[in-house]
Amino acid sequence: MILISIILALAIERLAARGNYWQMSFYTNGYVAHSVDNSMVKGLMGSGVGVLIWLVVPSILIAIVYHVFDMVLAQLILNTCLLLICIGCAHQRGRYKGYLNALTRGDNEAATLYALQMGQKRTELEQGGEWFGQTLVWINFRHYCCVLFWFVMLGAPGAVLYAITRSLFDDIEDNSEHPLKAQYSRFETMLHWLDWVPARLTSFGYLIIGNFSKGTSCWLKYVLDFNVSNRHVVTSTALAAEQIEQQYVGCTYEASCMMRLVKRNILFYLVLIALLTLFGNLA
Repeated sequence: MILISIILALAIERLAARGNYWQMSFYTNGYVAHSVDNSMVKGLMGSGVGVLIWLVVPSILIAIVYHVFDMVLAQLILNTCLLLICIGCAHQRGRYKGYLNALTRGDNEAATLYALQMGQKRTELEQGGEWFGQTLVWINFRHYCCVLFWFVMLGAPGAVLYAITRSLFDDIEDNSEHPLKAQYSRFETMLHWLDWVPARLTSFGYLIIGNFSKGTSCWLKYVLDFNVSNRHVVTSTALAAEQIEQQYVGCTYEASCMMRLVKRNILFYLVLIALLTLFGNLA
C-alpha cells in the first residue's frame, strides 16, 4: 500500500497536479484565514503550546478519517491525493523551467532572479553563497524526500504534518505581516528537527549513488552535528558526491547533473522501501 501510493503520487505529480488545489499552500492559507476569524482559535494560536495543538489538528482529523474508512481502495486513493498535495511544487517547477530558458537565451540576470525566487539565498559568486544545483537539491529534499520519509514512518498524517509546517514556515518567512510571525522561531525549531533525520538519510543516499569516497568525508563531518543547518548537510554532501567541475557552475549542465542525482536518490530509496515491504510481509 505504501509503495503503491508513493509510485502513483510521483507518476501523477510529474504528469498532472499543477493546479492550486494540489499545493499545500492553498490549504494552509485557508486554514490560517479561517482560524484568525475565530477569536477562540486565534487566541490559541498566540501561545506556544496552543499553536502546536492547532498545527496537529489536521493530522488528527486525517487519522480519524483513515480509521473510519478502513478500506484498502479508499485508503489508497486518500494516500495518493494527500501525497500529491504534500509534494506539490508546481510553482517551483515553473520557475525552474524559466531559469533554464533564461540560461538558454543567455539572459543571466533573469536566470539569477529565477534562482533567488526558488530560494537561493546567495549566488555562488557571493560570500557564503551556494550553487544553483544545491538549491535544487534542497527543494527536492523538502518537497519529496522529507514528505516520503514521514509518510513511511507515520502514514499520511505524518506527511501532512510535515507539509503544513513547511508551508507555514515559508509563508511566515516571506510575509512580515503574517498572523503567525510571532511564532517564527518555534516553527523554525520544529522544522529543523523534522528535517534532521531525513537530512542524514538523504545525504547517505547521495554517497551510495554518487562519489562515495569524497561524499563520505563530508557526511561523517555533519552526521552527528546537531547545530549545523540541515540545508548545509544536504547540499554540501550532494555537491561532494556529484563532483561538478567549476567551469560548469551557473550552466544548464550543473542543474541537469544535480537533478539526475536527486532522481537517482529517490529511485534508490524506492527500491529500499520495496525491499523492506517485501521482507516485512515475509516476516
